[in-house]
Amino acid sequence: PDLFKIITPIKVDIFQSLLVNHPNPEFVQSVCDGLRYGFWPWAEFPVDDLFPTTWDESRRTRDLTEAAFLESQRDKEIAAGRFSESFGKDLLPGMVSMPIHAVPKPDGSDLRMVTDHSAGPFALNSIIPHSSIIGAPIDNLKHLGNSL
Repeated sequence: PDLFKIITPIKVDIFQSLLVNHPNPEFVQSVCDGLRYGFWPWAEFPVDDLFPTTWDESRRTRDLTEAAFLESQRDKEIAAGRFSESFGKDLLPGMVSMPIHAVPKPDGSDLRMVTDHSAGPFALNSIIPHSSIIGAPIDNLKHLGNSL
């Protein structure tokens, strides 16, 4: 909680108190926990003992143009409150660092930052059972919302 801000206009305690008589209290608790701590749809926890406590799968690009773009994009995301400020070079327990890279936008006019959540032996996507997402196109937030 000290490293990552969960930003929502919803006052979760008030929201939860308004739903005290909801017929599905487990659902209400799940939604409120998500609003407080963040959502990770379909992920199954705990992962087995083979999954390490931390894992650094990040990769440094050798392309100077791509590196400059990624640094600039990172700074924009931090300024917008979507990325956290640096908390040091060492990952804390439970953290996984996934690789980022730049790809051309569809019209070729600029670059887009992409995080590869499927890279490596301990990829974040490996925590999501394939059976949970079969047929669910989750390429953007609209697709994700429709799938939920």
